[in-house]
Amino acid sequence: MAVNEPSKSERTRERIMVAATAEFAAFGIAGGRVDRIARTAKANKSQIYEYFGNKEQLFEIVLERHLRDVYQTVLFDPDDLPGYAGMLFDFAMDHPHLMRLVMWNGLEQRRNWPLEDTLSLPAQVRRIQAAQSAGHVGSDYPADFLLTLIITVASAWTAANPFGISITPDAESRRPMLREAILRAVRTLCCLSRDRSAITGEMEDGSQKAV
Repeated sequence: MAVNEPSKSERTRERIMVAATAEFAAFGIAGGRVDRIARTAKANKSQIYEYFGNKEQLFEIVLERHLRDVYQTVLFDPDDLPGYAGMLFDFAMDHPHLMRLVMWNGLEQRRNWPLEDTLSLPAQVRRIQAAQSAGHVGSDYPADFLLTLIITVASAWTAANPFGISITPDAESRRPMLREAILRAVRTLCCLSRDRSAITGEMEDGSQKAV
């Protein structure tokens, strides 16, 4: 066996994770079926319980794994919050299964584990506060409120927010325009008061061109 070749149990665990991601994204926690996951993964139910515990624990492991991918892929820079919003938008659009998992997590109120800590959101709030104190980010909004706004705007056209999808069903084909609009909106939210008039003027010019 090659040194880096995964063991049989590791391969089985990975197949279960992939199958569980698809199952929970489609049906949520209550509607997800362990027997379907086992069948799709070419495993048996006893292996799922052995490796992951019960269905709720499996959902948490699946969601946490994908959220950690966000944390590792979307780099957070408090001095470039528009850039962070753009990367978050790209990741959300490219990973619809994750956004559906987040949606189900909210709908079914899974609150017995620290979702915020997985994404290091408290640390991000503190870094925004430091950037505000240093005069790099505007202080019109509290840091926690500002971060919530950024995440909400960046994910507005995903399964986590059905209103964005229903109002803009062709979001994917208009993706460059949406991304630019998000960057401009976040730039306005984060700017210092003295810079707001200039940025607002740029947004108006851009809106006229888009029309």
